[in-house]
Amino acid sequence: MVGVAEQPAQFQDLLGMPVGIPLILAVTALRGTMAKDAHGAWYALLAVAVTIGVHLGFGRRTILSVGIGTGVYVVLLNAL
Repeated sequence: MVGVAEQPAQFQDLLGMPVGIPLILAVTALRGTMAKDAHGAWYALLAVAVTIGVHLGFGRRTILSVGIGTGVYVVLLNAL
């Protein structure tokens, strides 16, 4: 019988990293930008989507996905 304690580990295996790390990053980034600027909120949501896409598409490399997602956010925020 599968216990309740095993379910988070299965979800962690799906993402390849602890769920709390991207959740904390997303909440922190979105909380500050949504309060200040509507465009910044869309940029942050796009950056989160890019981070998830890169993470799932390129072998679940946390540093790579967070780095590229952060880069996308910075470029969008400064260029547009």
